Amino acid sequence: MKRRLAATAALIALSAGANAQSSLSFYGSVDEGITYATNEKGHGTAVVGPVAVPDFFGIRGAEDLGGQTKAIFALQDGFLSSTGAGTIAGEAFSHFAWVGLSSNQYGTVTLGRQLDLTTETLRLNSNGSVQYTFYLFHPANIDNIGIRGDSINNSVKYTTPDFHGLTATVLYGFDDTTTQPGRVVSADVIYRNGPVRASAVYSSWRNHAIDVGTQLGYTSFLGQSLGGGKIFSAKTQDIGGLSATWSVNRKLDLHAVLTQVNLSTDTGSGRMRTVEAGADIHTNAANTVTLGGYVSWLTDTRYSELGIGDVYALSRRTIVYAQATYQHADGAGNAAIPLLAPSSSPNQAAFRIGVHHFF
Repeated sequence: MKRRLAATAALIALSAGANAQSSLSFYGSVDEGITYATNEKGHGTAVVGPVAVPDFFGIRGAEDLGGQTKAIFALQDGFLSSTGAGTIAGEAFSHFAWVGLSSNQYGTVTLGRQLDLTTETLRLNSNGSVQYTFYLFHPANIDNIGIRGDSINNSVKYTTPDFHGLTATVLYGFDDTTTQPGRVVSADVIYRNGPVRASAVYSSWRNHAIDVGTQLGYTSFLGQSLGGGKIFSAKTQDIGGLSATWSVNRKLDLHAVLTQVNLSTDTGSGRMRTVEAGADIHTNAANTVTLGGYVSWLTDTRYSELGIGDVYALSRRTIVYAQATYQHADGAGNAAIPLLAPSSSPNQAAFRIGVHHFF
């Protein structure tokens, strides 16, 4: 009997030790608020739904394998708090679903559905992320900075170990005629040191579907007809970007993003260039005033957008906010603030109040 008790105690001790070496976390984000838009297809409208951060929930885990090596995995899905519907119908984990191995000495390899490195690399320094408003992302998300379903299926990714704040990542997405009609190649370099975070990224897509018609109100683009809700298909989409954030002091953070996207079809080619800058002014420990904007040049239209907001932290996990966003379009297209229906004129404004909780 004593031997059985001793054996049982040993097994419990081993199990406890194994659990101590592993981790599993459930996390997520819920945003809700009311937006008044001055012009959506010619009418002022009030809309409800997430804007500050895309609603999502996920699971991350790691198991220590010894020798400074871990098995890691992550699953994350997006949803709409206003309706409960998933952001992409029929996909259980629309943002990402991957598994891999991580080593302090050799780096990290992951496989599965993963974010485009443009999203991972540039988003962290962008107004749309830092200032809690999807309205400040760029026209039709052509540069893939916002999380809107442009994750890469059938992908393999490798990230180097950290070397004095410097890391590099390469990702390859395999061609799959059913879920990903063209291959994807993506690479980035990130530098983190004290108050500075800077990054450079390049992504190359083939046969990528982009919802230019619905998002921007175009009836045709680069020789393709977009009537009846048709989705634009880019034969090539090559994205390059630079971004940086500088925490000047406890009161002020500055950030900027530059992107260029080259697009081509069988009948034409085009380009979008974007220059973005923002400032976060911390008036006290709980309150931040945000100011940011960008200018995007897309074929025959220039989109100029400016946003101002106030973000108040009720706790480490819960914020309330008020925001105003204005966009003006010069050229062939009309104003089209991301997530809103396009305007019937060159101007569009959005006024928003909301609450956001991280869990």
